[in-house]
Amino acid sequence: MSSPKEKLASCGLAVPEILMPETNIDLSKWAVIACDQFSSDKGYWQKVQQYVDDSPSTLNMILPECYLDQSEKRVPEINKTMRTYLNKGVLTAAGSGFVYMNRATSWVKSRKGLMVALDLEDYSYEKGAECQIRPTEGTVLERLPVRAAIRENAVLDIPHILVLFDDSENKIFSLLDSKKAEMKNIYDFDIPGEGGHLTGYFVQDSSLIDKLADIFVQLKEKSDFLFAVGDGNHSLGAAKQLWEKIKSQAGEDIMNHPARWALVELENIHDPGLNFEPIHRVLFDLDRDSFLSDLKSFTGFQLEKALSFSDMKEKVNKLTKQSSTGLHTIGIVLKGSHYLLKMKNASVSLAAEAFHNFLDSWLIKNSNTEVDYIHGEEVLTELSSQDKNIGFYLPGIDKSSFFSLITKKGALPRKTFSIGEAEEKRYYLECRKIIR
Repeated sequence: MSSPKEKLASCGLAVPEILMPETNIDLSKWAVIACDQFSSDKGYWQKVQQYVDDSPSTLNMILPECYLDQSEKRVPEINKTMRTYLNKGVLTAAGSGFVYMNRATSWVKSRKGLMVALDLEDYSYEKGAECQIRPTEGTVLERLPVRAAIRENAVLDIPHILVLFDDSENKIFSLLDSKKAEMKNIYDFDIPGEGGHLTGYFVQDSSLIDKLADIFVQLKEKSDFLFAVGDGNHSLGAAKQLWEKIKSQAGEDIMNHPARWALVELENIHDPGLNFEPIHRVLFDLDRDSFLSDLKSFTGFQLEKALSFSDMKEKVNKLTKQSSTGLHTIGIVLKGSHYLLKMKNASVSLAAEAFHNFLDSWLIKNSNTEVDYIHGEEVLTELSSQDKNIGFYLPGIDKSSFFSLITKKGALPRKTFSIGEAEEKRYYLECRKIIR
């Protein structure tokens, strides 16, 4: 009979060695949101910095994407802080185990997750790879170097990666809920702002881990693949890239190197608290009239006036649900104006694909215009109302057919969907060592 370790390994999983902040550290200042959120809003991150002040914080070990232009200066400081926190006892060993967590936010009463170590040997971001852990969006290789540079000299794995699994009967979290009273509570605190409340329990009992392993094996046997990367595709890609580099250098017992695994949060796609939200687009610094003219002249595109943002949103979502194959709709937001953009394209399945068939080539010809990917309607409308900006409201995708869509299509276009609102993203908290 296979051991729990062997069963988990067959599913691309391992039990991690968890590091947690020392008990006197304020977790509300320690835990900050994923680095790829509020990427056009330095004000958000400045407020976080003011709140954290001089307290130990994961803020000091990440690079918010709004500061990518400062990476040459910030990356060495990030790596230095990791070593300081590890060497000076800011982080302490909690032991070997999974972490079962629950998050309540302003939007959902409960969203559950399980911190595990994911085997990078079972993951690939290469197009068409039929591995057990699959990306859900195309990997832009140009986005990997900065994240890889941080990880290459990092002593710590500090994840914001969310990985989905398909457990329609909710066996994993039901089992954990039934045993929660027997687990050690390792954190229970409020996240500032709209972040909600986070509770975590340490899963260390060997018989419970064995039962979890059995369920994962059962889920594996029912599916073409077991895990889909929901958030953090590029961070996991950077971890994979570093692992392949370490492995190529070969050495004694290299396959047991801690960098082979990545710490991630697993979430059940059927969890009622897990919502798929659309990711919108905003173009900056362009001639809007000229852009709209180019848009209207693109083959298969048709513009229609909408009365308001709410009218536009309602019609986009209604048309998306009713749409026959080959007709896709998104919304356009300008200062004082709203439109529907209807796109005929039978060769693609999603509105984002149809739109980017135009947008990607347009951006190449108009290199002075920048695009950003926006979470949340409020930020979309705020940015789109500024002169020389234009926004695009995209519909969400149906999470019930998500795994079958990945099986059929492979990786989706970049930034096709988001797990929850911006403030619902994963907050950095647990850590593990990725050095020997």
